[in-house]
Amino acid sequence: MLWGGFLAARTSHHDRTITLAFSFAGIFSLILASGGVNASIAILLMGAIGFGSGVAGPSRDLMIRAAAPKNATGRVYGIVYSGLDSGLAVAPLIFGAIMDAHHPSWVFICVGFFQVLAILTAVNVGSRTRALAV
Repeated sequence: MLWGGFLAARTSHHDRTITLAFSFAGIFSLILASGGVNASIAILLMGAIGFGSGVAGPSRDLMIRAAAPKNATGRVYGIVYSGLDSGLAVAPLIFGAIMDAHHPSWVFICVGFFQVLAILTAVNVGSRTRALAV
């Protein structure tokens, strides 16, 4: 998050920062899903996934603020973070069930899939925000 804050402060194209960070996180997740890495590399890749998500956080926050209508920033943040918190609460239940069904690689495939959804959302919000600013 700290490094992501420095990146977010230096650019106005937050969707690009999010895309880059989540792309690497998604790719690393799919590499883990392949099962072709040893334990020490898997630990490094999991750390890199977390790092990518952390780097994207400050840019996400600034992009949300830019996209929110005037006098509605608090409501927009409330909705966004309610969704994030709900997903973070439900994900362990879903991923636990997947692992109990003896499909641990599917967890990493799902993580990669959700990274792609986050990228598409960021690109959509970023391009719409820039179009409205013109």
